[in-house]
Amino acid sequence: MRRPRGLIGAALQYGHIKTKVTLNYAANDDDSWLDDLAVERLEMALEQSEDDWTRLEEDHEHVSGPAAADYRRCTAAAATFLGRTVQAKASVSRLLVQADTDIHHGEGMTCVYSAETAACRKERLLLGLPAADGPDDSLCRSTCGDLAYTDRDIAEHRKRVPVLLKEAHDPMTPRPRRDRAAVQADRIPSLIDQHETSSRSEAVQTNGGQVT
Repeated sequence: MRRPRGLIGAALQYGHIKTKVTLNYAANDDDSWLDDLAVERLEMALEQSEDDWTRLEEDHEHVSGPAAADYRRCTAAAATFLGRTVQAKASVSRLLVQADTDIHHGEGMTCVYSAETAACRKERLLLGLPAADGPDDSLCRSTCGDLAYTDRDIAEHRKRVPVLLKEAHDPMTPRPRRDRAAVQADRIPSLIDQHETSSRSEAVQTNGGQVT
C-alpha cells in the first residue's frame, strides 16, 4: 500500500482523495490485484511493529500520554509474532489480526486506536457519519484517550513551536489561523514538559529509585 504500484500509488495517479474511491474503480472481472495489496498491508504492519519494538527495547524510546501503556502492550504483543507461511488471501487476513497493532503514527502524535474510546469515531457518529474502521485525522482531539507521544513525536513538536509562533505573530496571516497557531504554541510546551517529567520518573523507577 505504501510502495510503487500499491493502492496509494494508484490513488495518486488518478487524483483520488480517498483510497476507497480507487478500490471502487477496480474491475469486477479481475480483482486479484487486491490480494497483492493485502500482502503489502501485512508487510507494512510487520515492519512498523518491528521498528516500534526496536526503538522501545534497544533505543529505550520513551512513550507518554494516556495510551502509553497500551502502546507498549500492543508493541510487545506484536513482537511475539514469528511469521507464518501465506498461501491465500484468507491467511493474510488472519495474520493481520495477529500482527497489526492498530498503532498509527501521525504528525507529532501516535494513535493507539480503539473503537470504544476513539474521540474521532464518537465525533463521526455525532455528525451522523458512518463509523470508520480506523482513526480520522480530521476529527482528532488532543483530549482523546487513544493518544500517545513517542520521543519522535516530541522532537517533531520542538520543531513546530518556532513555526507556530512565527505564524501567530505574522500580520499577513488570517486571524483565525493566527489564533489557532497561538493556541497550539501555548499547548506544546506543557506537552513536552509532561513527556520529559514522565521520562525522568520512569528512569528513576528503572534504576531502583536512584537518580542518574
